[in-house]
This record gives sequence, C-alpha cells and structure tokens, in this order.
Amino acid sequence: MRAEGSLEISASTEEAWDALTDPGVIVGCVPGGSGVTVEPVGPTELRLRGKIGQGFLRMSAEGRVELTDLDRPASAEARLHASLAGTSLEATVALALTSLEPRLTRIAWTADATIAGPLAGMATPYVERDAPGVIARVLECVKSRLEPGSEPEAA
Repeated sequence: MRAEGSLEISASTEEAWDALTDPGVIVGCVPGGSGVTVEPVGPTELRLRGKIGQGFLRMSAEGRVELTDLDRPASAEARLHASLAGTSLEATVALALTSLEPRLTRIAWTADATIAGPLAGMATPYVERDAPGVIARVLECVKSRLEPGSEPEAA
C-alpha cells in the first residue's frame, strides 16, 4: 500500500516539527490511541501495546515505532513494526515540512505499508482503505493543537 497527501498548518516549521516528533502529541491524536500504552525505549523509539479492531473483533497487538532520518525541521520518518495474531505490519511514514511563510508550513507525507501472515488477506483491504484517512486525521489533530485559538481534537 502506498498513499500520500499534504496539508498546511499555521505554525512555523520548528513548531510543526516539534509536534510531529513528540510521541505524546501523536499518541493523543491517533484514533483509538487512548487504548494504546506507550513506553519509551530510547530517545527515538517507542514500544506500543494495546487492543485494536472494531466492535467485538478486538485483538491484542504490540509493536514499536522508530523515528529515523530526522532532519530538523525539514523532514522526519517513522517506521512502525507491529504484530497481531501472527500477522505483521511494516509501515513507513515520511514527512517533509516546507516553510511557505514565517507561520505557515506545508506538511507533505507519504506512507508505505506491507502486511504478511495469516490475516494479511483480510487486513490488507482495510489498511489500504483506512490508512490514508487515519494519517490525515492525525495530522488534522496536530494542526488543531498548533493553530492559535483552536481547540485540540479528541481522537
């Protein structure tokens, strides 16, 4: 799966970069993030544990996120490695920040994901359909936290 998009935030590139590389901000913006526990493993790695799914189809999952290729304040990359019921998800989200004005930043993103294992056939269509929307909602939530006068959105 490959997806891409962009949005503009009324914030400097430094402010946007700080928010986008702050695990607390991101976890607070991930839909369903309140059911996920996050444990720092190092300065650029997090361990994730929680239940994912919808309705009665909820399963325990665990994984880790590594922040890589950090180039403050121009770009960052996050790599997700997760497993659920013998199925693995490997995903990379790359962010490129461009200053359009002193307090206006464009964030362009690309995402690549692969799923392997017993649930891959069932999970792949959902990931392909839902992942771009999840990434867009996370970025919109970060935007709402950075723009003056806006209320932070609950995920």
